[in-house]
Amino acid sequence: MASQPSDPTSGVAVPDVPTAQISTISLARLHKKDPAEIALLERVCSNAGFFYLDFRGDAQGDRLVAHLPDVNAAVKKYFDQPDEAKAEDVRSDIKASQDLGYQRGRGGESFEISRDEIASDRASITKMPQPFQHDWAKISSFIAGCDEACLTLLKSLSEDFMLHHRVDHPSGSGLKFVLHPSQARLSDVGENLHTDSGTLTLLFYKDWSLHAFLPDADSWGFIPPPPQGCTLVNVADTLQRLSGGKLHSPKHRVTQPTDGAGNRYFLSYFLRPENEWIDKCSSAK
Repeated sequence: MASQPSDPTSGVAVPDVPTAQISTISLARLHKKDPAEIALLERVCSNAGFFYLDFRGDAQGDRLVAHLPDVNAAVKKYFDQPDEAKAEDVRSDIKASQDLGYQRGRGGESFEISRDEIASDRASITKMPQPFQHDWAKISSFIAGCDEACLTLLKSLSEDFMLHHRVDHPSGSGLKFVLHPSQARLSDVGENLHTDSGTLTLLFYKDWSLHAFLPDADSWGFIPPPPQGCTLVNVADTLQRLSGGKLHSPKHRVTQPTDGAGNRYFLSYFLRPENEWIDKCSSAK
């Protein structure tokens, strides 16, 4: 029996399913304010709303990529703990709309770290779960790198977007670690179609699991796991709103292409607007 072909860029087996064609944006070129790269960024954000961000060749990006294996290892170690240990990380000091700390839901488990709490030292190493403490310097540097990349994307699209994403103003931005197991039978996978509620999302993942609607093709397709040195980025609802609908927050779901149970891990960085802007929007309703 012939073996399943692999994606040459990631080494991941390619399932026989409709596949989305995704553009790649270079962080290094954005830092150099390359006009062609900025034009491509504007185009993909206005159409598909998804793209790969290539960190390679950029000093800050290369540092982020270098930390990724250790961050992934720490995440697996965390979720491998007994349920009782993880239950100690449930937070009672957060709003209902927040996912900080440990959460368990129908689709799996998650642990989210706030960018602002790291900056203010409220999430110092001694307060972090033990599996994260050994690599805490790398995790915190990874978070800073994700945030900087998001702000570079935002600034490249429009300086006006930065007015609601000032780094010295509180926001809900943060890094979420997710364990979302696949099911033995594809028919048992629940529906979770959604758009993201923040500004921009960075998603690091290795398994074929993201199903998205692509307006240009007028069809659904799986987005392949990002190539080595890249992450998947999607426009979220806040950015669509700030752009007056010009930029597109795409519908997508976490699912699987075939039968087969197994653990799947995701790292998601969510850039969210300032709390002050959210409060103003809420009071205006």
